[in-house]
Amino acid sequence: MKTKLLFIILLLPTVILSQINQGFENVPGITFDGGACRYFDFDTATVHELQNYNSPCGIIYVKETGSASTLGYFVTLDPTTSNGPAGFSDGDNFGVATAASFVSGIGLAPPEGSQGFYMQDVDGTVLMSFDVVDLAGTTNPQFSMNYILETTGYELEDFVKISIKFTDCASSTIDLLNSVGSDINDLGIEGSWNTLSADLSTYSSCKAQLLVQFSSNSTAEELGIDGISFSQGTVLSNNKVDLVDALSVYPNPSNGVITIKNSGVELTSAIITDVNGRIVSSIDLKGTSLDSEINLSSVLSSGMYFIKIFSDNASTVKKLIIK
Repeated sequence: MKTKLLFIILLLPTVILSQINQGFENVPGITFDGGACRYFDFDTATVHELQNYNSPCGIIYVKETGSASTLGYFVTLDPTTSNGPAGFSDGDNFGVATAASFVSGIGLAPPEGSQGFYMQDVDGTVLMSFDVVDLAGTTNPQFSMNYILETTGYELEDFVKISIKFTDCASSTIDLLNSVGSDINDLGIEGSWNTLSADLSTYSSCKAQLLVQFSSNSTAEELGIDGISFSQGTVLSNNKVDLVDALSVYPNPSNGVITIKNSGVELTSAIITDVNGRIVSSIDLKGTSLDSEINLSSVLSSGMYFIKIFSDNASTVKKLIIK
């Protein structure tokens, strides 16, 4: 069975690295309803690739074809593992989803754009395989992605494993996150969007492939991923952390007048989204590295929002409460 999965992985296309991303914004996302608007697949006996599903509320995407700047991916389900064998025969929230689905199910909207990839109650083990990225000729390749796990009661047989597999070089695989053999509840990684990053400069002669595995057997066990990026240069791994540390938004809660406190990072823009992922305001920050006062009192009513702040090569999301 492992041989079959590996064979599928190696057949994926290869893309040349410049700046390659997957933010799950290229296809329409689904707002799952817990009824007919869920992902269904009725093979509960064999390891197989999942197909996009034409539900009553629209196509639920679980695979995409890549391009020169966008990572393609597909998902393989193994219903024969300890969390099987129901798979998606009972219908689950699985696939490219709107911010509303994330807010309803996990509590937080995706950090990049208004969609992400949602995984719930797979009743088996899924393997999400992304296009192979050719790092040849680069001097400082970097990787970054965001993930979130629902805060709930996982069992030891549940796990998440996010790794990068290398070929055409001496190294084989690096694990960015591997909870196999551990209780996810003890790892302190639930309930918020986390950033995984890796400096791949020592693998610049290799080909790299992102793999995401998730195994669960409960509707309350959920994983979301977003903001995947392979990049060259002085980019995401350090700059994302620096941006988070360099910026703050106050007062929070606010009456609508906020200040972006800046420790010297050149900022390009900011967008405000509501809890459903709708953009309610866009701000041009004109490359400033100074504090910026923004009056949103005529735009925002009372409630919770998210402000996403951009530099040239990174972004960060802050929660904003308007009272």
